[in-house]
Amino acid sequence: MKPVALCFIVLAVILTLMIPAFAQKYEGVAAKSGQATFKFAGKDLAFSYVEGGFQQMQGFTLATLVFKPDLKSKDNTHLNLTLMYQASGKVDLDSAFSTSGIGMFSDGDVSRFTKGKSKCTITLSKATATEVEGTADCPLLHNIEGEVMPPLTNLKFSATIK
Repeated sequence: MKPVALCFIVLAVILTLMIPAFAQKYEGVAAKSGQATFKFAGKDLAFSYVEGGFQQMQGFTLATLVFKPDLKSKDNTHLNLTLMYQASGKVDLDSAFSTSGIGMFSDGDVSRFTKGKSKCTITLSKATATEVEGTADCPLLHNIEGEVMPPLTNLKFSATIK
């Protein structure tokens, strides 16, 4: 096995093991502001609050972001974006070692990108260690059972530590 492939496998395992820890406390630089506007299930939505942040790992930036309608929102509707990048450009969601993804939680269900089934394009226009900005279109998403879910389109998002 090539050393680069082995590094990606180890990184994917580490990130998988870190998910429960992340839910308890974020390890990294917290995002202080951000926003996301998009169309989901035929509705235009605007989320003006972001949680999560940025972490440096093996030359990559891992941005783990949760966008919500606002700070005091009581419902559980939120948009999750996990982006692993080194520079701006298209995010390869179908790569075997990609930890990037998108999920929309609404009405007790989740619409998410599923490798090999869903269709989604995420493009980063700004991608630094402390700031990310981009667009996404996901015309085909699935729930955990693999059923087709409503599309998430015209997403414009940004998050920063400032």
